[in-house]
Amino acid sequence: MTVDELQKIYLPSSSEVRVAPADFFILLAHITKKERAFLLAHPEYSLSASDEAIVRDSLARRLQHESVASIVGHKEFYGYDFIVTRNTLIPRPETEVLVELAIKSINKQLTVDRKQKIAIVDVGTGSGNIIISLAKEITTNNLPSDIAYYATDISTGALAIAIENSRRQNVDSLIQFHESDLLESIKVEISSKDAVIIVANLPYLSESIYEDTLPDVRNFEPISALVSGESGLSHYYRLLRYIKRFLYPKNPLIIFLEISPEQAPILKHFVLSLFSYAKVHIHTDLAKKDRIVEIIL
Repeated sequence: MTVDELQKIYLPSSSEVRVAPADFFILLAHITKKERAFLLAHPEYSLSASDEAIVRDSLARRLQHESVASIVGHKEFYGYDFIVTRNTLIPRPETEVLVELAIKSINKQLTVDRKQKIAIVDVGTGSGNIIISLAKEITTNNLPSDIAYYATDISTGALAIAIENSRRQNVDSLIQFHESDLLESIKVEISSKDAVIIVANLPYLSESIYEDTLPDVRNFEPISALVSGESGLSHYYRLLRYIKRFLYPKNPLIIFLEISPEQAPILKHFVLSLFSYAKVHIHTDLAKKDRIVEIIL
């Protein structure tokens, strides 16, 4: 079967919504190992029988609302390619803002003292996309400091994927991965650092918002990586209380938390109730929605 014949079956028509053209060509390129530009320019290209069978299966899965990333098993984030599975949240563009902010913060820290020992901690690392991107960017720019990288996750399955991704990106020797609830397994180690930068994209959806998410998310990503009680903020409340108990005011702390836009004032109020002298900044994503809470302690 040719590309043109497949398009007539699976692409949208005036009478029926099918697979989005972008998704169609991503899947086709992934399976045939041909560039999308080639497939667009050569609708007469004929697929092998085995490729056609895989393409049809993949398109059928997409029609059942499974995401393209889940089908192909990987997703680009911050210019790097990450393996994803049903055990991990699929990396999203909004989270790239968190990485950018953390890098700026590290640069500021190094302006103050280029020899200080810094711990960068990714809590609830999932696929490892945040901590791996940070390690890649920092080592690429040769920032002169004693930086230790840590990543924790309570999910054994997610942690295995994060470790594999770190190997694929050649930063496995830099990052210490820990199966841990929040910071429990590394609290003593990071307490000895001159400064600690914590990044987290923990579950932050309320039950009601989760029920309104697209089937792509609701049916194919782990609910444990998405939903949190107390208006979606239970995990962050626990993390901040933990930080106050074990790390504050021992270390200079900078914390970056990804949130849902409506949570910004609620979380800011909670932070200030715990840390009265905290500086709290709310940063927007590319859609100009409140997305990252920065806390300086």
